[in-house]
Amino acid sequence: MKNNLIRLAEFIQEGFPEDLVAIFKSSEQEDRDERLALIGKAINVHRERAETLWLQAGKKRTPEERYVTAQAELASFVFAYLTGDAKEYADSAIEAMHALGRQSEEDLVTKLCRR
Repeated sequence: MKNNLIRLAEFIQEGFPEDLVAIFKSSEQEDRDERLALIGKAINVHRERAETLWLQAGKKRTPEERYVTAQAELASFVFAYLTGDAKEYADSAIEAMHALGRQSEEDLVTKLCRR
C-alpha cells in the first residue's frame, strides 16, 4: 500500500511547494495528522491554482486547469484513504487519473480501495 501512496503523491507533488512525497517515503511511521495536514494543504494549493487558471482563461476550462483540478481530486482521494473513506472518492480519483494521462495506473486507486 505504501508504494501506491508514494506513486499517487508523486502525481500530486507537481506544482506543490512542500515535499509531499517525502512524508510518504519516510521509513518512520509518520504522524497521521501530519500527513492529513500536508495533503490538505496540497488540495487547497491545487484548487486555488485551478481557480486562478480558470479566471485567467476568462472562466473557461483549459487543459492546464483540468490537469491541476485532477491533482486536487487525486489529493482528495488520498485524504479520504487516510481517513478511511477511499471508496467514496474512487470514481473521481479514476477520472483524475485519466485527466492526468495515467489511465494505465488507475489500478493504484482500485488497490487502495480494497483495503
